[in-house]
Amino acid sequence: MRSFSYLHKMIVFGILLSTLPILLTGIAAFIYSSKQSELHRAQANQQLLIQMQTNVEHKLATVSYMLDQAVRSPDTLHSLTSSSSVQGTGPLFAEKLQTEFKNMRSWEPLMDITLVNQTQDWLIDHAGLYLNTNFPLTLPMKDLLSNTLTSGWQLIPSSIFNNEERIMNSGCIYHIALARSIPHVYASSDTALIAGIPACSLQKPMEEDPMDSSAAGLIILNREQRIMVHPDPGYIGQPMSAAGIRDNDSRDNFSSLLSKREFAASSGQREVRIADTDYLLSYTHSSLKGWTYILISPTNILTHEYVQIGLHTMYISIAMLLLSLLLSWVGSRRMHIPIRKLLIQLGDRRWSKGHFKTSSMFHMDEFEQIRAGVSQLSASQSQLENKLNQYKLQIHTHFLINLLLGKNAPATIHDTLKEYGYESHLREWQQIAVVTVQADFLNQTKYNTKDRDLLLFAIQNILEESILAEQQLLPVVYEHAVVTIIGTTEKDHVRFSQHLYTLTEQLQHQISKILNLQVSIGFSQPHASLFHISQAYTEALEALKHRMKLGTGIIFQFEAMDHRTSHWSPSYPESLEYTLIRAIQNADEARASSLLHQLLEVLFGVECTPEEYQVALNRLLTHILQMMQESGIRLGQISQGHGSIFNELHALQYAAEVEHWFNGNIITPIILILKERQYAQYQHISEKMIAMIKQEYDKDLTLEECASRLHYNANYLSSVFRKEIGCAFSEYLTKYRFSMAKKWLDESDLTVKDIAARLCYNNPQNFIRSFRKWEGITPGQYRERKQKADLFP
Repeated sequence: MRSFSYLHKMIVFGILLSTLPILLTGIAAFIYSSKQSELHRAQANQQLLIQMQTNVEHKLATVSYMLDQAVRSPDTLHSLTSSSSVQGTGPLFAEKLQTEFKNMRSWEPLMDITLVNQTQDWLIDHAGLYLNTNFPLTLPMKDLLSNTLTSGWQLIPSSIFNNEERIMNSGCIYHIALARSIPHVYASSDTALIAGIPACSLQKPMEEDPMDSSAAGLIILNREQRIMVHPDPGYIGQPMSAAGIRDNDSRDNFSSLLSKREFAASSGQREVRIADTDYLLSYTHSSLKGWTYILISPTNILTHEYVQIGLHTMYISIAMLLLSLLLSWVGSRRMHIPIRKLLIQLGDRRWSKGHFKTSSMFHMDEFEQIRAGVSQLSASQSQLENKLNQYKLQIHTHFLINLLLGKNAPATIHDTLKEYGYESHLREWQQIAVVTVQADFLNQTKYNTKDRDLLLFAIQNILEESILAEQQLLPVVYEHAVVTIIGTTEKDHVRFSQHLYTLTEQLQHQISKILNLQVSIGFSQPHASLFHISQAYTEALEALKHRMKLGTGIIFQFEAMDHRTSHWSPSYPESLEYTLIRAIQNADEARASSLLHQLLEVLFGVECTPEEYQVALNRLLTHILQMMQESGIRLGQISQGHGSIFNELHALQYAAEVEHWFNGNIITPIILILKERQYAQYQHISEKMIAMIKQEYDKDLTLEECASRLHYNANYLSSVFRKEIGCAFSEYLTKYRFSMAKKWLDESDLTVKDIAARLCYNNPQNFIRSFRKWEGITPGQYRERKQKADLFP
């Protein structure tokens, strides 16, 4: 029986060798991908639940904050102490409270707020004032106030807030409410403010969130495990057991699991069953209110993902199998070429025609493969040695950076330094110090920050050539600075420090001469051990921070900074800061810039540490941001979104940079926003006043009447109108009236007396005198001139 050729054996062996790993890899990939998909789904649900919890608690915190503000409002207290009866002065205060409630609803449109007085039997909400006869109380207010005042947020019927239209539109009949008693000596104990939001509204943020469309709904339980939020409004107010959620493992109702101690104070995920459908349930407990947040999502999404993963794995495995078959066939034939050539060289010409015959010469191919493998290994070894020589400098640099950062194991430092040729340094050095050099780009015209990398490389070369090799380790570039470790055989700390000052001065002069670049140099205290290199590196960086006070081109040793007594003045320039913030609020950019310059001069005029400068600058930035938030400006309107605004401040190195950053990044954007708001407000007011003039020019319209209608001060309206229109209110009204008078004189037969009466002039002579003053002629002369112009065009 004829045996198979060596080529066929290689083909079969290649197919078997490639098929089994591909099958095992496909199965392992499917299992791993499925587990990762399930884990990702669980993590996504947990993150979504945390996000929803944060949104809900933030919304409730906003309502609680506005409720506290309303409780302390002077209008609220005045409405209780000054109105002895609802029919007296009460409606006036009710209108003020109604306006205040509407303003509060602009922050939270779904919030309802009601001021209840059971003693006088009335209540006020954003819609107006109601007596018990007009708006009967659907719940015992005393019980409601008792529950909410003692227990916090409560679930109450929505009808208490008189919002039947909202109930009809949304189908939500419950509110989550909170009450606050009025802290006033004259207020009745049955008087309180009640605020609430519809329970269904807490479900909307999750429904609008596109992060995870597979989530079925959010459920919130209170301390008593009663449902406060549910995708189905019909379950709101019922106990958790009514929702019909059963755990797949224990087959118990999920509410009974939550009552157990190990579940009551934890968070996690369970597989549950609701109405013969499997769901994945994530839950967490809030320590703030004792509520439980539950997120349910269908598990069929995971099943669909498993199918997709299996299909993709199968397609890839099939493609890899086909590719492996092709490669096995082609590769085997290519590997058989040396055998064929050897046989041809031996004189067997049949191999040139593609015929294969079993021969003892086939065994020579094994030795050929061994020889080729040895040759290839030798070549690879040569290439590896060449690459190692190329990467030796990079590895050396990496080791020194880790040495500066303290990441190397202490036991290996000496051995590694010996490997890099520093054995004599270890034997002779008695003290070491770290020197850091940074380029100063402030007020630099020749270079900019784009040239930083090239300049640092040049400084590194200058440093390596200027200092003897036996006095330093290899300089490295790290975090925009050139760092080197300098050692000496000198045992005296003072002499070594003097030597460092001399050395750094020469180095600074040489860099300035060669590169025409100013640099700042900071170096550490002398240390007696190489194990203190990371501490010395930290000291050198701290020394460079004194550029905030001293400016550019400094040479500073950490020892002077570390042992100098700080004379920080306890009197922070609060008056200058207050004046600066007022200038920002008034949108006075020039004054704000001048005051900022004065304030920074005062701050940097005090001798203190860089950390204390940062504290003062953080305080200034915090107060400006607080004023900005109180003015209704969000941080995102001025921030570029590249990171923390405080990190940007901490990264500044010079006083001039600090002033430029405050002006350009903080103060000027805030002032521009305030100016835009001021312009929009002025334009809106002037347009309303002009509309009143055009509609009621024939009535006794005054500036005070406009101020009363627009709810502004008359002097303020006069100033705004003059700024926007360019003339006074009375002047504009008079011009408009005379324009109407000229129109009537041209187009109608009305007498001068009738026109004067229409324009609210009791005496026609006063009208004629005023007309002559503005137009230069009397009304009669104006009409005659117009008629003559029509007859003799």
